[in-house]
Amino acid sequence: MQLNGLIFEICAATYRVFSMKHCVQVACWGASLFAVSLLSACNRESLPTVEEKLVGRWEWQQTADADQNTLTPANTGHQVVVEFDRRGRARFYQDGALVSAAAFSLRREMSGFGRPARQVIIYRGYRSNQVYTVTGNQLSLQETSGAKLAEHTYTRLVPAGPDHLPEQKKL
Repeated sequence: MQLNGLIFEICAATYRVFSMKHCVQVACWGASLFAVSLLSACNRESLPTVEEKLVGRWEWQQTADADQNTLTPANTGHQVVVEFDRRGRARFYQDGALVSAAAFSLRREMSGFGRPARQVIIYRGYRSNQVYTVTGNQLSLQETSGAKLAEHTYTRLVPAGPDHLPEQKKL
């Protein structure tokens, strides 16, 4: 209702100077500008940031190293889940039991001229960092140091409710 009143005021003021045709054009232009700004604001707010995409529970699918060796839940006999929360805490589960937890922070590193920046997870108390990418429901974690560099692939787990979390043991 306020928008219509504003448009009417603009038309009334404009009518004195311009013809009715110009008044309609100004009103349409104003309404279009308002609609575009409203839609663009909604789109910016609805897109999650790179950091927000990391938050959640991820189930391990495979690990591949530089020598083309591949580990999977099928050939290791273990289910691995990692959970990243909004408070900067990572929890690592193996076969449903909490085996490790660490505080983490995120950093964006420039990769060099003409190359895109890398998103890096820094675990407090650990030497190794990981480069991460999230594409849809896939998470890729790449080791940044160590004797054997590896890439770990995870799939996002969709929460089933409050009892979907495995029982947590105190460290």
